[in-house]
Amino acid sequence: SRMESSDATEVAKTTRKMGGIVAEDLETGTLKLSSQEQSEVIKKFQINSQDCGSPEVQIALMTRRLEILAKHFASNPKDNHSKKGMLDIISNRKSLLHYLRHEDVTRYRKTIAALGLRK
Repeated sequence: SRMESSDATEVAKTTRKMGGIVAEDLETGTLKLSSQEQSEVIKKFQINSQDCGSPEVQIALMTRRLEILAKHFASNPKDNHSKKGMLDIISNRKSLLHYLRHEDVTRYRKTIAALGLRK
């Protein structure tokens, strides 16, 4: 049985990574971006080489996280706790989009076009 548990652990470790996305973490049950995926999103949307917290970057990270959650809900439709977290992310993204729209309309339009948001 010890051999079976180590095999299960190996399967869990290998199935967790799918194309740069960390799927549902079997130990903690969380959904998150891998550090590689996160750094790719940051590089794509950063304003300068030191930027990692501009509204564009934050909106892009939230959008990517929402895409992962959407896939999670396809197979787990009754996961209401994660739905609350998703609604929090949507609310935060909406606030950042509102802020960006009022600060700089061209940056706002560029960001929503790059992310494929419907606005």
